[in-house]
Amino acid sequence: MKYNLCTISFRHQLVSLRELVVFANKTGYTGIELWGVHARSLIRHDPIGLARLVPEMQRLQIEVGMISDYLDLLTPEGFEEQEAKWKELLSLARLFQTNKLRIFAGNRASESASREEWERCMKRLRDLADMSSAYGIYLIVETHPMTYADCLPSVLKLLEDTDHPYIRLNLDFLHMWEADCSPEEAYRKLKPWVHHFHFKNVRDRDSLSVFAPDNVYSPSGHRQGIVSLSEGALSFSEIVKLLELDQTPFSASIEWFGDDPYHQLKEEMRWLRQVEDEIGKTVTRIG
Repeated sequence: MKYNLCTISFRHQLVSLRELVVFANKTGYTGIELWGVHARSLIRHDPIGLARLVPEMQRLQIEVGMISDYLDLLTPEGFEEQEAKWKELLSLARLFQTNKLRIFAGNRASESASREEWERCMKRLRDLADMSSAYGIYLIVETHPMTYADCLPSVLKLLEDTDHPYIRLNLDFLHMWEADCSPEEAYRKLKPWVHHFHFKNVRDRDSLSVFAPDNVYSPSGHRQGIVSLSEGALSFSEIVKLLELDQTPFSASIEWFGDDPYHQLKEEMRWLRQVEDEIGKTVTRIG
C-alpha cells in the first residue's frame, strides 16, 4: 500500500514542508496529507519557495495525497463565505496537484439532524461537488463523530441522498469502530465510495475522548491513550491484510496526534512494511 504522513502531526512544531518531504522520502512515505491551514500559510508567506518545492516533490515522487480542511455546511445563513473558501481550496488542490479535498459533513451528530438541516447539508455537498468536478477534484467526506457521517447508517444515507460521482469517502477505521462498526464491515459496505483511509489507534474505548478536537488540537491537551498502530484496540495488522489482499489502489494517511511525530512515523512505517512482508510470505506459501 501507499502511505501518507499528515502535516497535522506537526501542528505544534516548527517544521517546514520541505523538511517533511525529505523525511517522507527517506522513510518510505509516498505522500503527504496537507492540513488546509498549512496549505494557505505556504502560499501566503512563501509562494516562491513553494513554486520550487512542488517540482522537487514530483522528482522525488512524493505527492500531496489530500488536502484536509473544514467548512460550515450547517450554517442557516448565506453560504457564500463557505463557497468562497471552497474555491480557495480548489485553487490550492490544483497548485499542489491533488484530486482530493477532505471536509466534514457538518459539525453535529447525525441523530440530531432535522429533516431541513439534513437536506440543506446534502444540497450543499452536491453543489460543492459540482464545483470541484469541473477540475476532476473529489469532495472527500470523512467518517467522523459529531458529523452527519458518524455511523454506518448515516454514512450510507448521506451517500444515497447526495448520489454524486465526485463525493467520496475517507474511511477512518477507528471512528467507525467507535460507532460500533467493525473495520471489515465498514470496508465491505463502504468500499464503492472509499477513496482514502485514515489509520490511527487508541489504547481502549475509555480513551477515545483523547481525540476530542478541543483536546487533541490544543498544545496543552493530554495524549494519554494515543498508541501506535501495532499496540491499540484495533488490529491494524488485520486491516492492512484486508486492504492488501483486496489490492486497494487508495492510500492511507497515518494520523498520528501524539508526541515525537518524527520518531513515531518512522516506526509506524517500519511496522507496516513488516506486516506487508508477512502477508506476502503467507500468500506465497498458500499459492
